[in-house]
Amino acid sequence: MENTRPTPETFLARLQQEEQFIGKLKIFLGYAAGVGKTYAMLDAAHQAQKLGKDVVVGYVEPHPRPDTIALLEGLEQIPTKKIIYKGKPFQELDIDEVLKRKPEIVIIDELAHTNVPTMRHKKRFGDVEELLAKGIHVYTTVNIQHIESLHDIVEELTGIKVRERIPDYLIDQAAQIKIVDIEPDELIQRLQEGKIYVKQQAEKALQSFFRKQNLVSLREIALRRAADTINYKQVNSDESIKHHVQIEEHLLVGISSSPTNAKVIRTTARLAQALHGKFTALYVQNVQEHDRNNSNSERLQQHIKLVEQLGGHVVIVQEDDVAAALANYAQISGVTKLVIGRTSMKKKWWRPNTKISDRLNEFVPNLAIHIVPDQENEQFYFPTVKNKLSFEWLDLLKMAVVFGIVSVVGLYFYTIGVSDSNIITIYILGVLILAIWSSGWMMSIISSIIAVLLFNYFFTEPRFSFNAYHRDYPMTFVIMFLSGVITSSLTKKIKEQTIVAVRKSYRMEVLLDTNRRLQHAKSIEEIITEGMSQIVKLVEKPVQFFEIENNLIVNSIFFRTESISSIENTKIASFFENPNEHGVVSWVINNKHVAGVSTDIFPEVNAYYLPVISNEKVKGVIGIALSKQSPLPAFERNILHAIINDFSFALDKWYLQKLNTEVAREAEMEQMRANLLRAVSHDLRTPLTAISGNADILLSSASQIREDEKSRIYEDIYKNSKWLVQMVENLLAVSKLEDGQFATEMQLELVEDIIQEALTHVVRLNNTHEISYHIEPEFLFAEMDARLIIQVLINIIDNALTYTPSGSVITIEAKESECFVHFSISDDGPGIDDAIKTNLFEPFTTGKVQRSDSRRGLGLGLALCQTILKLHGSEITVSDNKPKGTVFNFALKKGTLSSKVGDDIC
Repeated sequence: MENTRPTPETFLARLQQEEQFIGKLKIFLGYAAGVGKTYAMLDAAHQAQKLGKDVVVGYVEPHPRPDTIALLEGLEQIPTKKIIYKGKPFQELDIDEVLKRKPEIVIIDELAHTNVPTMRHKKRFGDVEELLAKGIHVYTTVNIQHIESLHDIVEELTGIKVRERIPDYLIDQAAQIKIVDIEPDELIQRLQEGKIYVKQQAEKALQSFFRKQNLVSLREIALRRAADTINYKQVNSDESIKHHVQIEEHLLVGISSSPTNAKVIRTTARLAQALHGKFTALYVQNVQEHDRNNSNSERLQQHIKLVEQLGGHVVIVQEDDVAAALANYAQISGVTKLVIGRTSMKKKWWRPNTKISDRLNEFVPNLAIHIVPDQENEQFYFPTVKNKLSFEWLDLLKMAVVFGIVSVVGLYFYTIGVSDSNIITIYILGVLILAIWSSGWMMSIISSIIAVLLFNYFFTEPRFSFNAYHRDYPMTFVIMFLSGVITSSLTKKIKEQTIVAVRKSYRMEVLLDTNRRLQHAKSIEEIITEGMSQIVKLVEKPVQFFEIENNLIVNSIFFRTESISSIENTKIASFFENPNEHGVVSWVINNKHVAGVSTDIFPEVNAYYLPVISNEKVKGVIGIALSKQSPLPAFERNILHAIINDFSFALDKWYLQKLNTEVAREAEMEQMRANLLRAVSHDLRTPLTAISGNADILLSSASQIREDEKSRIYEDIYKNSKWLVQMVENLLAVSKLEDGQFATEMQLELVEDIIQEALTHVVRLNNTHEISYHIEPEFLFAEMDARLIIQVLINIIDNALTYTPSGSVITIEAKESECFVHFSISDDGPGIDDAIKTNLFEPFTTGKVQRSDSRRGLGLGLALCQTILKLHGSEITVSDNKPKGTVFNFALKKGTLSSKVGDDIC
């Protein structure tokens, strides 16, 4: 078979062709409003239009500047989308109209703009990314203060918190960056002349953001950022520089829910870019993670998302000691620098250990540590004291039961002379039991106090009072209390760690079980069922799977979860049938990108949608019924993506096996065609030559041939022509059955009529065989396609006529049983060799001696019989006839005149 695997040159050409379909981004970068970014962008648009480019204006921010407005003339403008949100009108970029128009270049102002919440993308740069993915080039503008990694620096310089920001990768991956620069003094003069803002707004701006010192600093930042971008691109494109830098810098930063953690992350990203390295953000999830409030959880998710936007890699581990976790990961992963914030090093009154920086120096003394200064201290809070000190009233009942039993046992030991020290251990054992059995940390303290009081009441002099005469008793009570608190606290901690370990083990087992189940799945339906069931098990939310073919939804399957009620499952299932949700699915299919809840794309919908990509095509979309109030945690999200990767690999494997099966079938069919052609060319030649020769004899010298010789020649011509007809019928039937074009027409037929019809086609002139048939009962009906069963009988009888000597007896019998009609065709010939029986019903089974179908046939007759009978739900078998000969057997479903085809009469 020809090797169709593409060559490396073809693969490279294909990649280059795909790159040509990705749009290029040109950014006009300024250090403040009013420097002329929009003017420069529109001027570049006119220049591109003069060069024959198809340029349209998608959106330009309305400006009170006559020179800028004048540049819009001569450029085609896409009408903006008018949206009413909370009673106010807004003008937004109409991305659908731009995609419909599909220009070569589109002009879009204000890259960092935040869209109205009803729009598809939360930020305008999301619209730009979608246009770039569709092969449309984009010209856009942005100010330096809107770049994510520079947010903290800009805020420190100007005192203004910029809320609209764009990810750094947009700047780094831009095809062109054009700095629009003017002197700060000229910019201030333009502001004073009212060319940027109205007079009242300009005066306010001059006193805050547009102070000369701020403008000089922002200008310097813009020039440095542009230079860093140029250097970054040069390092990543020049192979000689890549090889020269042998050791890549790897920075590590910790993620937390601290309000100041975002600044540490941005600083790490800037440092990684300056060092041309990579950075990893480590999230240390401790055992009390579930105690955090919603604001902390939301802030943590924002920090994880910030790391991803800045190009970092998020790693999640579970550990109580943050310093130990950072040090261990740094040693294992080859981290060269560690970045921490100053606020994270502060020593709290409930933390008796030393500062994190000191402990990190002990763990990894050779690791460079960068400390990020921060004036915004983390807000003071008690370490989840409320949750730790809470308890349930049922715990009091448990405590009464435990200490009641402990006191009875202690009194019994006291009566038999056991020492007080041993009785103390019994009460400490009771405290340990309560620590395991109860729910809150408060019970550890209360149970320790109660244990001391009970011991004092029952076993110290004077007994049955809370007084204590001996001077050693106070020390005994203190030690007993501390022992109880410490041991119960350790038990609680082990209990919590066990819960976390079980939860983590469960998640990992889900992942491993998914891999195992998908590996054993045999069909596409089984792969979908197993994969979605495992996702439901992981996220404990209902899941909808949309099966995709040719970018269209062909089927959708809802997978419910047992963690919510049936009514809630039905309600969520109806959400997925909403046309708006289907619109999101269509967008995910066309863009091969996640969307929905917890993303910036269609954030207002009811689910989180992920594409399942196989062979670079979307084969399915998974919808998970999440909500803004309960987004998927980071660890579960990582496991989810791992499951989806396994799911995609299983689909790839299934499609590859399907392709291999088709290729193998094509190869087999090709081999069969080759064998067929060889057999036809050989086997047709003999009868055609005989017919042609006999006909020539009759034409040339018919008058000289005796009558008996003529009869022999006529008989020979008849035999050869009948054989040719039979062979052609077999060939046509085989080809139709193999191509699936032969439709069966099942009807009730009288068995005797079928046998007689078959005999009329095989009984030859001057037949020397004795052929008979016997049917019991006489009027016997069977369900069959008459044409095909007649062909079966013809082939079997012809096979017997061919391979048995003259005078042999061929008997056809048909007998009924409870549900079937059993057919048998027997002869008393020499029989069939056992070595041939195993392959007797395979195509092209022929041999030099006693071939299966005929002495000069293709070996298709019995193979065709087997195929026909399988269509009837039956099978042909062969056995020896006693004392000699061969018997062929098969069965068909019995019928009656009163029954219909398909009725079960058994």
